[in-house]
Amino acid sequence: MSILKQLLIPLVLVTGLFANDTLWIDIENSHITWTGRKVAGEHTGTLQLSNGWVIIQNNLIINGKLIFDMKSITNLDVKSPKWRQKLEDHLKNEDFFDIASFPVSSLIVKGSSKHIQEDSEHSHIILSELTIKDVTKDISFPLSIQKNKDVYTAKGIIDIDRTEYGIQYKSGKIFPSLGDKIIEDIFTVQFELRTK
Repeated sequence: MSILKQLLIPLVLVTGLFANDTLWIDIENSHITWTGRKVAGEHTGTLQLSNGWVIIQNNLIINGKLIFDMKSITNLDVKSPKWRQKLEDHLKNEDFFDIASFPVSSLIVKGSSKHIQEDSEHSHIILSELTIKDVTKDISFPLSIQKNKDVYTAKGIIDIDRTEYGIQYKSGKIFPSLGDKIIEDIFTVQFELRTK
């Protein structure tokens, strides 16, 4: 066998492996919700993916990337259309996610491990890098994965400290004298993602 063939055959095998195991996220049938809290209550809303894929081997996610469309942020709990729009606009401006400068956020999956714990529906721990407003931090979170034929469904919850990404508006950590006007630093993202 020639040296060229010896080099090409492993390359073809590896390329085929990753190509076969790359699963694209079904954007239309995936759902992301967020919850932000303050002293007087909380707000909830939705966020959309613009793209995403994962690579699964031996029922473990070994790689992947999710791109979040920050322009898609919506609120669900404010009844008044006027005040709902005001809240959504505020979340999109410089006080929070500044979507004019940072229209997308991303999560890059670096690996995962099996996670067995009683009274927990989550079967995996995901290791990843989360980028918001061009600030990247390591983050890990629990995840449950189910497979039905060739479709995977993943469900999880991520708690994110917004101050680590430069979002300091009415933070009790940064401005402790605000009293009942404080907005909690931690916001929660809950998701259900489905592959095509």
